[in-house]
Amino acid sequence: MESFDVFFAGATGSPPYGYQARLARDGLPAVVQAPTGTGKTGIVLAWLWRRLHGPDPAGTPRRLIYALPQRSLVEQVAAEVTRWLANVGLADNVALHVVMGGEGATQRQWRLDMHQPAIVIGTVDSLVSKALNRGYGIARATYPIDFALVTNGAQWVIDEVQLCPESTTTLRQLAAFTAAFGTAEPFGLTCMSATVPEVRLDTVDNPAPGPDEMLTIEPADRTGELAVRLGARRAVRRLAVEPADYAAIAAAVMEQHRPGALTLVVMNTVKAAQAVHQALRSGPVPCTLLHSRFRGRERQQLVRRVTAPPGAHGHVVVATQVVEAGIDLNAAVLVTEAAPWPSVVQRAGRCNRTGRIDDARLCWIRPATHHPYPEPDVDAAAAELEALEGDAVTGEDMLARTVATTDAPVDVLRKADLVGLFDTAPDLSGTDLDIAPYVRDADDLDVQLAWATWEPEAGARDGSPPADAKAPSAEWRCRVPLRELSLLQKRNAAVWRLDQAHGRWARVTNQDRARPGEVLLVAAGDGGYDPQAGFDPAARGPVSDCPALGTPADPATGAEDAFRADLASVDQLEWVPLQRHSDETRDQARALLSALRPDLPAGAAATVVTAAYLHDAGKSHKTWQDALCALAPPERRAEIDAGRPWAKSGSGGRLKFAGDVSFRHELASLLLLDGPLNAALSDAHEDLARYLVLAHHGKLRVQVRDPDQASPGALLGLEGDTAWSVPALLGQPAAELTVDLDQFALGGERSWTRTALSLRDRYGPFVLAYLEAVVRIADWRASAGMEVAG
Repeated sequence: MESFDVFFAGATGSPPYGYQARLARDGLPAVVQAPTGTGKTGIVLAWLWRRLHGPDPAGTPRRLIYALPQRSLVEQVAAEVTRWLANVGLADNVALHVVMGGEGATQRQWRLDMHQPAIVIGTVDSLVSKALNRGYGIARATYPIDFALVTNGAQWVIDEVQLCPESTTTLRQLAAFTAAFGTAEPFGLTCMSATVPEVRLDTVDNPAPGPDEMLTIEPADRTGELAVRLGARRAVRRLAVEPADYAAIAAAVMEQHRPGALTLVVMNTVKAAQAVHQALRSGPVPCTLLHSRFRGRERQQLVRRVTAPPGAHGHVVVATQVVEAGIDLNAAVLVTEAAPWPSVVQRAGRCNRTGRIDDARLCWIRPATHHPYPEPDVDAAAAELEALEGDAVTGEDMLARTVATTDAPVDVLRKADLVGLFDTAPDLSGTDLDIAPYVRDADDLDVQLAWATWEPEAGARDGSPPADAKAPSAEWRCRVPLRELSLLQKRNAAVWRLDQAHGRWARVTNQDRARPGEVLLVAAGDGGYDPQAGFDPAARGPVSDCPALGTPADPATGAEDAFRADLASVDQLEWVPLQRHSDETRDQARALLSALRPDLPAGAAATVVTAAYLHDAGKSHKTWQDALCALAPPERRAEIDAGRPWAKSGSGGRLKFAGDVSFRHELASLLLLDGPLNAALSDAHEDLARYLVLAHHGKLRVQVRDPDQASPGALLGLEGDTAWSVPALLGQPAAELTVDLDQFALGGERSWTRTALSLRDRYGPFVLAYLEAVVRIADWRASAGMEVAG
């Protein structure tokens, strides 16, 4: 067993601090309380060592979910973790995924390799939305997968909890619910901050942790480098400039700036930061603007730039709240607008972070407006800074001061709310349950906007994107506040969303407004973005460096998908017979369960393997086979027809079913389980197997209906009872089946919804979603031709 000290030093080049070593020795507690700049990110290595080398690897969740406050930039944390993994030779063994910033490969790996250790890094809204089965920025069909992966075998770490009260309260409640309902693999939650407000930890269903569940920096830890950092001081000075006089603020910044050093300017709004940057950008000192409204690709470049050592002239970084967490800066001079005291403390932690800068300065100014913060909080912080004029203070000095802040009430997720979120179908009007109150402040809601080029849909007069086009991946997306999206629309720039129910792109309007977390599309030619300044609704002219829309067919990336589409069945490496795909999916499921070793109710694992084997039986239906075989090139059509039934096509194209029905083969599979394939369920829990088969695309789960039509028969082109000749299939003889759709009507004793909800209540939402994920990921792995999990 490699010691943690050796492991940590190998990853970082330095020995661990005492409290970091205790994290590895004793495990991750409910609370870690440590000032900014003291290496709290090292908790990643404590978790990883315990998972790989510790005394109880099986008791350590296999996934680390690292959540930063909403406005934070996650790129530097991700870069640091990437370096650590490479240094200890684990880059190929531990998946690292950056939510709302990662590329397609990372989006796939953490899902496909659910049996391997993984680190998932993101902001609280992007991650907590997954834990509520409504993941922002991913397809509806992917909600249950991510819900399962972030609640089973997941160790959550939420950093700087005082900056994200809604998400902290929700995660504390979620921790209580995992204990109440049970999970297939261990779940953990650690809240980190310099000061952890008890009011956020003491929730309705989860009392505040006791002293034995909290880790703090002890006197014996205050030695060496940590002692230097804890003793870091910065002198408080008020700058004599008027609020909103951005030219004067820029001049004052340059007066304070020191050659060869970093000067950090933190404004409370993006508009103010852009104005100060505009006044500084043409000066002799390199100046970089940093805020949350850049695309992922620009954010990566900007973070690399601002964290690089300053040159001879030094470097001025103009930023917003994004620097309050997740980014390691060591400024000689900090110029900040007054903000709530916890934010001021976080910003101060980026000034003389190392404790080795002489005469570091914290300069402050009053903002032109208190927005986006409560006015009393800004006033109280300004008064405290006035009282500190001329004093050289440490971070702990600032934390020790009592400064009033508004304790705004937050919505509390209750057990019934979580249970209700298990059903991922929209209501009959197409709307969804709103999780935003459990994730973030109502004044801080945003969407993900991407700019792209495309050839309009044939015959479309409105210039809409092609129906099968997919939104660009996360590195091309920019976070845009809902309230500012309308400014872009007022310029007559068309904003598009994928209408999954109708299988086409539709324009966002005042009547059909954008929703929090939604992925939206704008034509590059309509402007609204400047790679140097970020989102700017006034920016005209084409946006440079934009992707052309593509049609990725890999569901493991979480790409948005139309309800009728079945892209994972087409454009594969080769034509794959149904029997072979069924065998391979069964083998993948069995291997995953062997590697995962989950804690499951008796018979559940065997049922997963059975469901994996039978999941695509409905593809044997003539309607589906005719549509798939029609994709074969003319010279192979006779050969392909003779080889029926197939599961996958080696040819590209869109499945077009006779009668233009939205044929869902998973519903056909369920009907076969109720008929000629029923004997194959002899060793399985029948209703569970039926549910797992129906849910294996995430489109039909608790409810069985086409989002655009009320009748379940529309999903198969059927109405009423219909005879179906079933060929010999998956070891069962040929048979006749009379299709009965009554069970899919709303209400009644035989209601499918009643059956699905009873399974949810029997297994609990976390375990049922986990079983669902194993079947679906086994299917993905088989479709991708991956080796079985070992």
